[in-house]
Amino acid sequence: MREGKLMAHNDDAQNETKVPVAAKSPDEASRELNKLFSATFDSVLRIEEHALDNRLTAGLTISELHTIAAVGLYESKPMKAIAEALHVTLATVTAAVNKLEKKGFVERRRNQEDRRQVLVSLTTKGRKACRAHDMFHEKMVARALSSLDADETHALMSALRQLVSFFNEEADYAASARKRNRSEAASA
Repeated sequence: MREGKLMAHNDDAQNETKVPVAAKSPDEASRELNKLFSATFDSVLRIEEHALDNRLTAGLTISELHTIAAVGLYESKPMKAIAEALHVTLATVTAAVNKLEKKGFVERRRNQEDRRQVLVSLTTKGRKACRAHDMFHEKMVARALSSLDADETHALMSALRQLVSFFNEEADYAASARKRNRSEAASA
């Protein structure tokens, strides 16, 4: 990416010709971006799966590790807050916490101020797994950014902030639409 122009791989050509992104039609650019998003997501998942192969995270799935991260190192969180952080249902978090508790990564206790509320916190084993997962992400990002200069890093961060904002808005809209549809179906 040091050539000064952002280049994209041209999959239509037999050879490894690179075409400036600006020269692509909107449809071609859209298809290319879709491939890049998918490839990036798949690559991160593959890398993360390989990173699970260590003594601190042995026996955990990626979603279990993300549940551990959502609990936080030294916090006690209600199940509802964990579900909201992960954008999943309370039933999904309950199932995950049940498994993590059996494996010794989390513990539950009743909130002393509101006995109806269950708080989840990490055990020592859970905190070690959380730190290992955090370190994995820090190293992965550092390696990914190592080939970019300051301007490229800034541009990437700016673009990713915009994308995160867009995807969050889309997810919120989809969730509202699902809620409306369920409500309409229930009242019909």
